[in-house]
Amino acid sequence: MPAALPATVSAEPDPIFTVIERHRALSVHCDEAVSISAKLMDGPEFDAADEISAERRDDLAEYAAVLIGSAPTTMAGITALIRYVASLGEWQLPADEDWHQVFLGTLATALDRRR
Repeated sequence: MPAALPATVSAEPDPIFTVIERHRALSVHCDEAVSISAKLMDGPEFDAADEISAERRDDLAEYAAVLIGSAPTTMAGITALIRYVASLGEWQLPADEDWHQVFLGTLATALDRRR
């Protein structure tokens, strides 16, 4: 019979990895759209591409708030989230100047739950 997992080890995967992957995918989609817009001259093609870029920037900004407010459930998730957020460019983070307070509060709560 297999040994039981210690109480501090979760058998459930940490949902923060899904949140990080979704944010990463939205970042790629946004970057791709902006890259296309940057290559076009003014005109209908630029306008259409610029509209798509704006929509993708909005989607990314909205999901950035989800990212920083999502609490990891494992130490591996906490570490992954810290490293991921530290690697992001300003354009990938919430526009709210106080986002870091929300993020640090979320991390503190996640760490408290691990005790």
